[in-house]
Amino acid sequence: MSNEYFRLLLEERWSPKMTHNGKPWKGPDQFEDSTGKLMMLPSDMILVTDPQFKKYVQMYAKDEDLFFKDFAKAFAKLLELGVPFPSKKWFG
Repeated sequence: MSNEYFRLLLEERWSPKMTHNGKPWKGPDQFEDSTGKLMMLPSDMILVTDPQFKKYVQMYAKDEDLFFKDFAKAFAKLLELGVPFPSKKWFG
């Protein structure tokens, strides 16, 4: 685990996916980086277009320790509320 997701949201240039293997893209809305190897969903992109969310993306991109600290608190809260920990059965 790292803060790379937040760094990529800010550092990469994301554009709507228009083609795939030389053919028009007919799948769900996606965004891709300049290489076409990385993708983000519209729900990811809203994190950098909405000012309320963007401030957190910026904080976590700059400070991995803050991300780890906040993640640990949020995950602990989920466990306290009884959310089951992911198991192998969730992933096949």
